Amino acid sequence: MEGKKRKISILVPYRRTGHDVAVFFGGGAEGQENPEQALIREIKEELDFEPLGNNFFRKYEFEGSIKHIFIIGVEESFDTKITILEGQYGRWFNRSEVEEEPKLIEEDKIVLRDLYRYLLMKK
Repeated sequence: MEGKKRKISILVPYRRTGHDVAVFFGGGAEGQENPEQALIREIKEELDFEPLGNNFFRKYEFEGSIKHIFIIGVEESFDTKITILEGQYGRWFNRSEVEEEPKLIEEDKIVLRDLYRYLLMKK
């Protein structure tokens, strides 16, 4: 029996903030929160979902922003377990769609390229 192949897709939310773009969830740490605590709070606020089993991937520093990137595996039914409270919607991107999507900002494309390389190596 052939094993089930793992799909690799990354969820990127879409929001209009004066610009028509798809960007990662964002927000700063509050009080003494560390990056993972801020992630959990922000995802709860934006998707009404509590992420568990978060794995730190990498920290990126861009002009004007710092991004702490975490990875979490989710079930195929993930979309039914969230409620989008901030932003317009989210979209799953596979590797080729990242390069073709004009609404993704270049900073996030850099992160997504690295994520795909990492995830494909682990496969």
